[in-house]
Amino acid sequence: MDDKILNEVRNLESIIVNKSYSQSLKNIKDFGGADVIICNQFTKELEKWVDSQPTVISIQTTIPRRRVVVTEFSKELSWLFYELKKIFSSRIDYISKYEFYGSLADSAISYISKNADNQIVDDLLLTVTNKAKEFESN
Repeated sequence: MDDKILNEVRNLESIIVNKSYSQSLKNIKDFGGADVIICNQFTKELEKWVDSQPTVISIQTTIPRRRVVVTEFSKELSWLFYELKKIFSSRIDYISKYEFYGSLADSAISYISKNADNQIVDDLLLTVTNKAKEFESN
C-alpha cells in the first residue's frame, strides 16, 4: 500500500468533513470518463448510452459496463472524482481506470439507492473515498 496515496486520501477526507471544497465547485464540470457519467438528471441520451453497452472482455473484477450516477450532488461528487483522479494517477492506467472509476461509481450508486430520501453529501463523498482506499489496499 502506498503511504503517499493513503495520506492524500485522508487529507481529502478532512477537506470533505470541513467542507473546504465548496469554493472549488464553481468551475466543476460533471464527470465523464472510463464508462462513468455523473449528473443530476437522467436523460434519454444517457439511457441510449447505457443501453448501447458494447460487449467487453476484461480482467477487471467489477462488471464491465457503463454507469450513470444521478444525484443532486453531482458537482460535489464530480469534484471528488477529479481529486481522486489526481491522487491515483500513478496507480491507474488505460485498463485499470475502468475498474477504479467503476467501483467508485458503484459505491456512489449503492449509497444513493440506500439513502434515496435522505442523502447527505458528506456521507456520499466519504463512502466513495472509502472505496478508493479499498482500491489502494489491493
